[in-house]
Amino acid sequence: MAAFIDRAALSVLGAIGFYIFFLNAWESIPLACGAAFVCAALSQRLLKGLPVKHHATAAQAQAELLRIAGLDDRAAEAAFMALIERRWPGERFRLAPVLKHPEATLSSGDVLNAWKANRDTDRLVIAATCPCEPRAAFYARELSEPAVAVMDSRKLTRLLRALPAEALPRSPRHRLGNGLKQLLAGATSARFSPRSALLALALLGFYLLTGNGWYLFPALAVAAHAGVALIRHGSGRRLFEGD
Repeated sequence: MAAFIDRAALSVLGAIGFYIFFLNAWESIPLACGAAFVCAALSQRLLKGLPVKHHATAAQAQAELLRIAGLDDRAAEAAFMALIERRWPGERFRLAPVLKHPEATLSSGDVLNAWKANRDTDRLVIAATCPCEPRAAFYARELSEPAVAVMDSRKLTRLLRALPAEALPRSPRHRLGNGLKQLLAGATSARFSPRSALLALALLGFYLLTGNGWYLFPALAVAAHAGVALIRHGSGRRLFEGD
């Protein structure tokens, strides 16, 4: 959608530019409109014939990091090595993968553990599938023997986005459906709180007293959330859902 909007905006701006040029040249609105239309159409045809290199999207990069986080250390190390060597060919270093969920963080303790496990090398690259904490990044720069460079998820995402879009799997398109699933999952995983029930009753009382619909809809929403949490609280007596 973003690429479509960009192309449409550039087409409109190009047509306006052609129109202004021909209007100043001929001082005739009909001729300027016709010539601008022909030039814009020809430009579109020429641009479509040119090879366009599409880079990977941010969603593709994030999906690839999540996939690498689920690999074993050896496979993840090979994936990271190929990615880093593509950007910095000829560099010699040892790579230590730290595989965490992208929503986690790389701590100073993670940096220290990787550094201690690779004391027999001169240069160490810690490749993490999660963001690096600022203190951990500062701590890594202070280390020596080996010297440490941190490639966290932010830096790896930039490297992944430099790849052709065809090199990575397509990201899922049903983002709205996935967002609704996450919203429902969050609602059903919430714990029941008597405060929610009291808040719903209070809002409903305000609605009955004032007749203002602005109190009714929040009351229904809070009551529905509390009801789902109560049902979940009563049924959550099994360790695994499949039991």
